[in-house]
Amino acid sequence: AHAHSVVTLPSHASILTGLYPFAHGVRDNSGYRLREGTPTLATWLHGRGYATGAFVGAFPLDARFGLGAGFDTYDDRYPSAGRASELLMPERPADQVVEAATGWIRQQTGRWFAWVHVFDPHAPYQAPPPFRQQYVAEPYAGEVAWVDHALGPLLDLARSGSRPALVIVTADHGEALGAHGEATHGLFAF
Repeated sequence: AHAHSVVTLPSHASILTGLYPFAHGVRDNSGYRLREGTPTLATWLHGRGYATGAFVGAFPLDARFGLGAGFDTYDDRYPSAGRASELLMPERPADQVVEAATGWIRQQTGRWFAWVHVFDPHAPYQAPPPFRQQYVAEPYAGEVAWVDHALGPLLDLARSGSRPALVIVTADHGEALGAHGEATHGLFAF
């Protein structure tokens, strides 16, 4: 696997534009915005008649950073989930993101594209029960298991449609998990 950045916003800008960070200009999670008029997957699909919806789980992808171009709906609400990390990084749990996305998808009558971004697994690794208890020794794995569970309704909906659906699952970057002295991510690219 290869990521063009070790942090969320520039990596997603690359995923949605097909451009390297030096070309789209977004180099970090703060202080940068995707330039207006930069073509994205959403602008391309929207221009071809697709309904387009984005459902994001964390502040680095807030619409103010320019990723909303081409989306009919850009859902970047972060209701309180009671995690201490929200003081530093507003976010919403994967099940809430999926619920918003599946609600929107059910309303679509024609062709549609949904970008569904979940922020878990992400430090601090605090999966909800029962995943936290099942993975006490491996909290990151607990969050991965939680996300797998939370994505279930979205995948069920994609399978239930009358037309085939293409589901692409990717990550914006990896986690070091202690390798090379880095506990999470964002400092080094290995």
